[in-house]
Amino acid sequence: MIDLHLHLDGSLGLEDFKYLAERNHVSLGDDFPKNVRVPEGCKTLEEYLTRFDLPCSLLQDEFSIAYAVTSLVNRLYNSGYIYAEIRFAPQLHTLKGMSQEDAVISAISGLKYALKDKVGFDANLILCCMRQSSVEVNMPAIELADKYRMDKVVAVDLAGPEAFLTGDHYTSLFDEAKKRNLNITIHAGEACGSDEVIRVIDLLHAQRIGHGVHLELNRENIKKMVENRITFEFCPTSNLQTTSLPNYKAVPLREFDRYGIAVTINSDNMTVSDTDVLKEFKHLYKEFKLQKHEVKHFLTNSINASFTDLATKTMLLNELNKKIDAYFDLIISE
Repeated sequence: MIDLHLHLDGSLGLEDFKYLAERNHVSLGDDFPKNVRVPEGCKTLEEYLTRFDLPCSLLQDEFSIAYAVTSLVNRLYNSGYIYAEIRFAPQLHTLKGMSQEDAVISAISGLKYALKDKVGFDANLILCCMRQSSVEVNMPAIELADKYRMDKVVAVDLAGPEAFLTGDHYTSLFDEAKKRNLNITIHAGEACGSDEVIRVIDLLHAQRIGHGVHLELNRENIKKMVENRITFEFCPTSNLQTTSLPNYKAVPLREFDRYGIAVTINSDNMTVSDTDVLKEFKHLYKEFKLQKHEVKHFLTNSINASFTDLATKTMLLNELNKKIDAYFDLIISE
């Protein structure tokens, strides 16, 4: 499996919570682990995002970030994944005095440690800017992505509550990212509609769109997506949980694909949403009766759209060819 849209703080393992809480003297609360899952009857993306408060409180020092990245990579590898891009916002890890750069260095360290014995698997990091933060607070993510671009940091993102401020408020940030030739993926079209998707492509230079399920598939939009080779990072379960979509049937999977718009399947947050890419494919298989060649097609989209180098993409395509039968057997199993 492959996950291009995977948040570190939303994907801490339950044992990681226990270990880091004890180490950092943080209470998990009487309702753990319920309090780190999406709440019952969640109505909005903003309510969904409250589930990140506890994991963020555990990731406020260098050791904890490195540990969390290592643990996540090990879990992915042991679950049969071949690639992942793990994203996090350095600014959210400075509450106890750690610098944004130290947070990035720690994540790189944890990633490299986890990867040293992995064959047929790779992972990279994406640094997030946040919609609720100022340009001054966000700019270090751009600068650090540039500084560590040869050291497992492959892109920048804009995350957070989409309705807080529209993309045109962040043009200076992503003009700078474009100037530095950084890869760019942007959360858009989850809580808002087509206008925001088009805005972040035109103004923020997005190459990939996180979610994007509310893009209107009119002739002009289809042409823009195809000509600019925009790839969409669908995260079906989290879209249902935030009421962005009413059910799996509403995921515009085949509609986008029919028009040649590249779609990938991702988890978003493995722990908060209690999911992974295999579960996502299982849901889509039940709803759309996906065939093996379609599963391979969407996973190939992920490889093609990944922000990694050509040699790694070639390795991943070879690994996918080896594993597609086993993947499909898992997807269709009860």
